[in-house]
Amino acid sequence: MTSDAMKLTKFAGLLRSGVTIDQALASIGGAPTNSVALSYLLEVAQDSGAAVANEIDGAANLLRARDRLSQRIQVAHANPKSTARLVIWLPILTLAMAQLVGWDIFGTLATRPIVLVSFLFGLSLLLISKLITSRMLKKAQPEESVTGFYLLGVALETSGGANLLQAQERALKIYLNLFGQKPSNSEITELIQIEQLVRETGARVGELLARQAQSMQEAELLNTELKIEKLGVRLMLPLGLGVLPAFVFLAIVPLMVTMLGSK
Repeated sequence: MTSDAMKLTKFAGLLRSGVTIDQALASIGGAPTNSVALSYLLEVAQDSGAAVANEIDGAANLLRARDRLSQRIQVAHANPKSTARLVIWLPILTLAMAQLVGWDIFGTLATRPIVLVSFLFGLSLLLISKLITSRMLKKAQPEESVTGFYLLGVALETSGGANLLQAQERALKIYLNLFGQKPSNSEITELIQIEQLVRETGARVGELLARQAQSMQEAELLNTELKIEKLGVRLMLPLGLGVLPAFVFLAIVPLMVTMLGSK
């Protein structure tokens, strides 16, 4: 468990024991500063006076899930990374051994331009493969998502005693202040549907909103997991099309030119 997730779990426990939000924050050394979504929950909780322990536990679970996904990315990258390192060192060892047994690799490099071109082309393939791989890893890296948090904010405001209309207005005001944009259309649509359901059935609006927010967050994590599953296959492309051919240009071509030149 990460330090931030541990902080949030401890924070939720303190809130359940009756400690105020300010006292609980002081006890854990302050809220994690890298989570705007958590800041939104805390500000809504302070505005509404509602208990927020369950929502904090949910935020901690999201942090743990993102950490697990980041670890899966590292695992997916481990095999291509090890192969790339081998391809980098193997040509150096191969050419060094050829030089030691009497093949004038360095002389060929100086007198045959094709060897120099091959060597530079191999290095270029390695560099391009590294850049493509880094871009793939960065794109797959899970980021903090605020999907569903507006619904959570409305739920907290209703738990604090506001009616649904007041809860929407107050939660939206805080949302705009922190995120600088309106909630997603999907959240607005879900809110309208829940509002209609509450009017028809008299169901508890806070429970419905919290459940829907959780479902949206789980769907977001599932999308990230699918990206990571595809990443394991896509990482083979730079390896097969760039790193492995680079070995040919870095080692095989210089050896062949040297051998043919000696004959």
